[in-house]
Amino acid sequence: MAVTVRLRDDEEEMIKEAALEMMFETKIRIKESDLIHSLIRKYLKDLKTEDVMKYRAEILKKDD
Repeated sequence: MAVTVRLRDDEEEMIKEAALEMMFETKIRIKESDLIHSLIRKYLKDLKTEDVMKYRAEILKKDD
């Protein structure tokens, strides 16, 4: 199942920059989607609710 997820502009830039750095390092085409999937598989299991709430408060300025 494929799902479309929107990224904020600054996060999109972070992904693009990281993918470019990896391509320079490896001389292999690394897609942004490969980087995102790797992030999810490596770090999602360690993500806590408090991490998401901190992101929502500090970055999104949401007051829940």
